[in-house]
Amino acid sequence: MHDEEIGHFFVIELGDDITNKDWTEHLELLVNFWASILLSEERYKGDPYGPHFTIIGLTKENFTRWVELFSEMSDEIYVPDISNLFKEKAAYYSKDFMRRLYTDNTHEDLKQLKSKIGWE
Repeated sequence: MHDEEIGHFFVIELGDDITNKDWTEHLELLVNFWASILLSEERYKGDPYGPHFTIIGLTKENFTRWVELFSEMSDEIYVPDISNLFKEKAAYYSKDFMRRLYTDNTHEDLKQLKSKIGWE
């Protein structure tokens, strides 16, 4: 939320109070999403892409920045093996988001993204 490059997207969509209803619902949704992805728990039933299609101005660089921040947090929170799983999935979903949002995305972009976040 405080990042200069992408924080404003979160504030516009969810507000600047992380304890408000929008944020708490979003965080619960994220927990369920990642539990479904990494633990094969069928807790997430939504569409991870659709809600992002209405956000005006998202760019490839914004997704790259999100993966950078996500990767930094993963490295701080988890042991390397678990962090790498999170980073691998984050890079995949970032690439897929870019593709679905019609942002230019090539395999070379993904290779550079993986190198930048320390996951090869």
